[in-house]
Amino acid sequence: MPSAFSGIDIAARALRTFEAALNVTGHNIANVNTRGYARQRLEIGQTLPEQRWTLSGLAMFGTGTFIQGVAQIRDLFLDGRFLEVSSERSKSGTMRDALQAVEQVLGEPASHAISDALNAFFDSWNNLAANPADEAARIDVRIKAATFVSRVRDAHERLMTQDTLLRQQVDATIVRINELGRRIADLNREIRQQMAAGADPNDAMDQRQVALEDLSELVDFRTQRMEDGTVQVFIHNHTLVGQIDAFDLPSGYDPATGTVTDGTRVTQISGGRLSGLFGGLNALTSYRLQLDTFVNELRTQVNNLHVTGINLNNTTGIDFFSGTNGAADLDLSDDVKADAKNIAAGASGAPGDGSVALAIARLREAPLTVLGGRSLATYFADLVGRIGQDSQSFAQKLDIQTTLLNQIEQQRQGVSGVNLDEELSNMVRYQRAFQSAAKVLSVLDQTTEELIRAFGR
Repeated sequence: MPSAFSGIDIAARALRTFEAALNVTGHNIANVNTRGYARQRLEIGQTLPEQRWTLSGLAMFGTGTFIQGVAQIRDLFLDGRFLEVSSERSKSGTMRDALQAVEQVLGEPASHAISDALNAFFDSWNNLAANPADEAARIDVRIKAATFVSRVRDAHERLMTQDTLLRQQVDATIVRINELGRRIADLNREIRQQMAAGADPNDAMDQRQVALEDLSELVDFRTQRMEDGTVQVFIHNHTLVGQIDAFDLPSGYDPATGTVTDGTRVTQISGGRLSGLFGGLNALTSYRLQLDTFVNELRTQVNNLHVTGINLNNTTGIDFFSGTNGAADLDLSDDVKADAKNIAAGASGAPGDGSVALAIARLREAPLTVLGGRSLATYFADLVGRIGQDSQSFAQKLDIQTTLLNQIEQQRQGVSGVNLDEELSNMVRYQRAFQSAAKVLSVLDQTTEELIRAFGR
């Protein structure tokens, strides 16, 4: 038959168990608003019974309870899904921001700065065609052309500035990816050490999950969980976090292929902010090239017509525009800058001949082979419309992915989040159990004292 001392041991273990349960509950409540925290639960087990002889023979008696460990309540599938959607959402958001920045340069209403100047430029040639001998009309053509040139070059400079900013963000993003890789490796070492010592590294695992979530916003990756509690992280064919150490993602990159490289090995980037920045750079380059195509064709067509005309100085063969490199160096020719009389209106020099000016004015709506059969005005309008459509497309993707990510987070909180009502209920339950165990211990202590006094007489 078990002695009173056995009962004291059972009660003492119960006190320690319920004290630990109260501590875990308090830890949950304290971290109710901590990002990445997964609620914890004390795992309580029943100790093995003991065989003892009684007056009726051999019997089994319980020996109480013991602490099996502190479990972390997580759904690894939901955590993985969260990382995937977070990466795609970040990519869409980055692309949207990059395209909106381009839209501010070329799209509505900024496009009016160029399209309005383009229309005013062609209108001035119409006016010159109607008044081919008028020097004031030539001065107006030069003024309108200079305005158009200024707005085109301003747009080019702003696009180049945006290109520089995106590349700076790429550099900063790669640096941050490598910082997070080292952070995850450090937490892996801490988790491995704690598990080897028989501890539950739940808080370190929470911190690692936060680091993984931060990383998912920057780049797409896959993970492999190891038996020692560590997590390896792979970005395509690059090992960012291995079994022991972190390995930096190389800083060389090629937006056109969406890759990073150290000069010998190429790693494909398929998601996250880094992929969005590459996409933004590619889109920016495409739009800039289309702007250059528009400007080059305008310059070529105007010059081809203008060199055939005779100006008020009775000279011919003069270019109206200068430059050869798209929007970057578009300018008025030195001859036109020097003297508005060098602007040609007709091909014959005869009074009232405005044929060259009229031909230039009609370029506004003339179909051009280089532009795919579109006119200059239509080509530029299509470019502006395409930028707006692309920007809107990524904005819609962002909205959908944000909604999905919020749904996944709600599901995760349903599993891992701290419910204050539930924790307060547990606290009351453990408190009562603790008080009951303390009462048992007090009664057994009194009983033991009485036995000692009884047998001590």
